[in-house]
Amino acid sequence: MKTKLLILLCLSVVGCSNQTIKPVEQVSVLEQMPGQSLTLQSEVFAMSRQETIDAIKECESSDLRAIPIWGKRKINGVPSSIMVDVTCGPLWGSRR
Repeated sequence: MKTKLLILLCLSVVGCSNQTIKPVEQVSVLEQMPGQSLTLQSEVFAMSRQETIDAIKECESSDLRAIPIWGKRKINGVPSSIMVDVTCGPLWGSRR
């Protein structure tokens, strides 16, 4: 009987010694998602014509479609579109 009482007493002390839960603080969405971060670049560089052609051919050789990523840059004070990247996507939805 004494051993049962001693075990019960030890378990109750261990159960009460847990750390208290801290109140929830306001955190941004990026802090809640581990392993993800938002990176902004102040300068965006255009792809050369040959880089663009090679990227499109690489997508097409893999039976994927090329999806161009465009950016805007001011040239002589006039905004113009520049190709920043080419990514490959599935063929569905494209006419072939």
